[in-house]
Amino acid sequence: DIPPDLQEILKDVDSDGSGVIDYTEFLAATLDKRSYLTETVCWGAFRIFDKNGDGKISKEELQQVLLSGEVSEVAVKSMEDLMNEVDKNNDGEIDFEEFMTMMRGSADAK
Repeated sequence: DIPPDLQEILKDVDSDGSGVIDYTEFLAATLDKRSYLTETVCWGAFRIFDKNGDGKISKEELQQVLLSGEVSEVAVKSMEDLMNEVDKNNDGEIDFEEFMTMMRGSADAK
């Protein structure tokens, strides 16, 4: 399930209305950090990972989401590194504040 706010963003990114986000549309969207760094959008993405709704992403939840699609073995191997990097308070879970910090850091690197 894609959260409604994320569906709206995808619709907005598809500027020609083709139903497909082409390379140019993708670049335009990624250059505009404001469209995906809003707390509402990040909260929608966070909820996808937070399977049990407790406000934190556990290693098990992260693994469940990453293994649910076409994820390479390399991504799974780096999951521990991701948890270690993002979990700033070392409680073994990613809370929303840590998630937002990660998302903002990723945007700054681009």
